[in-house]
Amino acid sequence: PSMPPPTPSATPAPSSAAPVTEVTLDKDGFATVADVYHSLAPTEKAVFIIRHSEREDAVTIETELTANGIKMAQDLGATLKSDEEFSYITSGFVRTNETANNISKGRGEATLPKLITNYDITGNWFLKITADELAQYGTNLGMRGGSVELMSHWAYGEPYADALYDLEPRAQEFMQTVILKNLSKWKRVSIMVSHDILVMPLAVFGSEKKVALKYYEDYHWINYIAGLAIIADEQNNLRYIPVKGAESGVIDYLAIYMEEYNKKK
Repeated sequence: PSMPPPTPSATPAPSSAAPVTEVTLDKDGFATVADVYHSLAPTEKAVFIIRHSEREDAVTIETELTANGIKMAQDLGATLKSDEEFSYITSGFVRTNETANNISKGRGEATLPKLITNYDITGNWFLKITADELAQYGTNLGMRGGSVELMSHWAYGEPYADALYDLEPRAQEFMQTVILKNLSKWKRVSIMVSHDILVMPLAVFGSEKKVALKYYEDYHWINYIAGLAIIADEQNNLRYIPVKGAESGVIDYLAIYMEEYNKKK
């Protein structure tokens, strides 16, 4: 299918502070974390909520990053070098802690950061049932992509009221009770490392459904170290820019499948 033309730029809300530099979005609707960081006005605060870096295959609290995942996080950190101290907030899982530590290392920070654990970002924020039940729910509906396919349908407007909260009000509640409630405790820039089932809906919400994460159409899912920049002005008005810490903000499962299929031929 032909891709939509690239969006020329994110249009930030006007601010009384210094004019904000416009940030270019790629064809999938993502800007780089570094571009957004360097575009911030001095009076703005930003929380970059991103998915953890590439992990090993098992999915438990103890699952670690792959060697490539460690490199990805350090490479992202290298694009954010500055004298500024960041706050690092994680879900407390090994893979989110390792991601935060390696971004810090890539930035050249002399000591490992003091990680702040936030249990609202373990991934269940939008779910009314467990993640395992959600996967089964998708399968029961005949979705071969399980919870990934189900969540993409839901994020772009299909209500599954017995399994998932309504996206818009629940995302707004997240901004109030998790972000704005804690913002004064965190430094000007925070890296918040969470999981795909929280970060993917937030990216869809923050982009007003413009990001290309419609798994049910194009097999795209949120990539590692991609997510949403949440930017607050002095009055705590928020604006949002979907961000990527790697080359792409999406994992293209169709391309991966085709590559594996061609190898087998």
